[in-house]
Amino acid sequence: MVAQRQRQGRLAGLLADLGRREAASRPPAPRFDTMPDRARQRVLGLYRDLGGHAEEFVVFRPGAWDVVLADEVIVELDEEQHTNRYRRATLEPAWAAELPWTDDYLRYSDAHEDAALRKAKRGGYWTSRSTERMFGLADPPGEFGASGSPRWKQRALYDAMRDVLAVEGIVRLARLSIWDGIGDTTLGRVLDGRAAADHDALADLVERRTSS
Repeated sequence: MVAQRQRQGRLAGLLADLGRREAASRPPAPRFDTMPDRARQRVLGLYRDLGGHAEEFVVFRPGAWDVVLADEVIVELDEEQHTNRYRRATLEPAWAAELPWTDDYLRYSDAHEDAALRKAKRGGYWTSRSTERMFGLADPPGEFGASGSPRWKQRALYDAMRDVLAVEGIVRLARLSIWDGIGDTTLGRVLDGRAAADHDALADLVERRTSS
């Protein structure tokens, strides 16, 4: 399995080939306390829908953005572990229909959860002390009972925080998945070095997936 940073680096290189170079500096990572009120309410609604029960005691702290371009478009690359039932749940509210990736991501979340399980059902991919504080104790690895995977839920929530910022027009976001078709192959195969890049197809994908 090619490491996430290698895939991100290869994606940034392909975008640079298209004249879409990285910015010299990055905006801060999403933070709940700096979001507008409507955005915070949407995030809290998703947290509760995912089984969150400790909103007064936890801090939502997504990691840094994946690729930030000089034209102020932010590109997020979603790997195997991002396509599952919890991610689907975060894309079901009415506001998510405004996002240009929602339809594809709903389909990917149904079709590729098995790949998420192959990659991310063990260790810190499945649960951790901090994610259990957010969502409660985990089910056994790979099982989706009453609790399921706290880490998967956190990952879905943090992806959705970025989505909310895009819907609110605070960022211009292009969300790409390794399952996206690029010419006659997938973006994942291209980034893993198993297929040649179709630059025109990638340019079209980024354009279609960029929020307004």
